[in-house]
Amino acid sequence: MNDNSLSWVFLGISYRVVRLFVERIMPFFTVVSTMKKLVLLALTVILSIAPTAKGEVSTRVCLTDGETLLQPIEVNLPIIRYPDIMVGTELTVIISSDVAEFWNGSLAIADANIDYGILSCSDYGETTRECVGSSLPAAGDEAGVWPWVEAGIKGLDLYTGSTGVEIGDWFIIDYTATKVGNCKVGLYDYSINLFGPVYYLTLSHVQTRDFDDDANVNFIDFAILASHWQEMDCNDPDWCEGTDLDANDSVDIYDLILFCDYWLETTK
Repeated sequence: MNDNSLSWVFLGISYRVVRLFVERIMPFFTVVSTMKKLVLLALTVILSIAPTAKGEVSTRVCLTDGETLLQPIEVNLPIIRYPDIMVGTELTVIISSDVAEFWNGSLAIADANIDYGILSCSDYGETTRECVGSSLPAAGDEAGVWPWVEAGIKGLDLYTGSTGVEIGDWFIIDYTATKVGNCKVGLYDYSINLFGPVYYLTLSHVQTRDFDDDANVNFIDFAILASHWQEMDCNDPDWCEGTDLDANDSVDIYDLILFCDYWLETTK
């Protein structure tokens, strides 16, 4: 057995010990998310000692089908900016890698951005405190996703398994736009930076045109806008059922133009 093989055997054992600690002991701590973060960061430091291949962990943003891409309109790292989406729109963020090795990171919304968007995961277990539905097969054996919630930050901790990791899609995370404005979603890669995101997915939210909340912008929504046509007393918080899209107190041609920008769009 060569030195590289011995290194990976040691790392595999270390990973399983940490995993056991996280699953069996941590639920008894009150500051679970912080403890998990410290342990996983320690594991990342240990793993960085091992010989690793040069590679890249990347993200892509899709509609909820997980296939239709939302193409960025600007890439100027550390900012990746996406087209405007309506409040209520649901997206998926897929984390992938072109190298098969252990990885630990997070996807999170911090500080003032928390009011504008929500990250969520699939199949959360109250006992394990883990989202088993958000890890994809390529992330390897014992891969996991944990909620990360503490003062000023809400997100998800992501880690691959110690074995069975493959090139490809590792994790799938859901995103929902909740408020008009901009939301920065940070990708943390602890092999690069232990203390902050390596880049941000910046999503801009506009007022919904889906006035009846059926996830489609169609003739029903047009009829609702038409029912308020030329009303002059729209005000906060209703804004004439949301049809006064530019919030200038009236429903007019400018609102119709804004409405048509999202004709036949879907939010879910």
